[in-house]
Amino acid sequence: MRTKYLLLGIMALGLLSCDKIINNHKIWDISPVVVRVQVTDANGVDLLNPDNQNSFEASGIKAIYKGKEYECNKDVSEVKTKAYMPYFYGLQISKDFNNGAYILNFGELDGARSYFNEELTILWGNGSSDKIKFNRKFRWKLNGDPEISEDWFMNDNKVSGRIIKIVK
Repeated sequence: MRTKYLLLGIMALGLLSCDKIINNHKIWDISPVVVRVQVTDANGVDLLNPDNQNSFEASGIKAIYKGKEYECNKDVSEVKTKAYMPYFYGLQISKDFNNGAYILNFGELDGARSYFNEELTILWGNGSSDKIKFNRKFRWKLNGDPEISEDWFMNDNKVSGRIIKIVK
């Protein structure tokens, strides 16, 4: 009789532990949405690099998003957590470590949601401006994986790539 209960207990334990084998629970960190812009002149000179002649003055660059104006901030803020949480820092210029180019960044926006016809207007401080729009579809598939698709537009022209390149 003891053997019967012992075997029944082992079988029950085995069946209850199958959840960890069958259900492959994943933890996802979804990348935030960041608008990244690289600006050059016709000769390829980086116009965000303060060391270059005729570059834009960072303090003169502004962005308008959802009716609110953001001034360019050179200070980079960092929030350290175990799980990555999007941190909205507004408008900043930073140096790309991969190629050394200066990049204008706006964000971070929550990457785990959809955006439709989001619009960001960049005012360059010299009277010119550029309008960036994006659509981002985010959804969870039935298998638990995220599905993300994005479309980016600069002055109503579709662009590709993670960095929007503007020639001034």
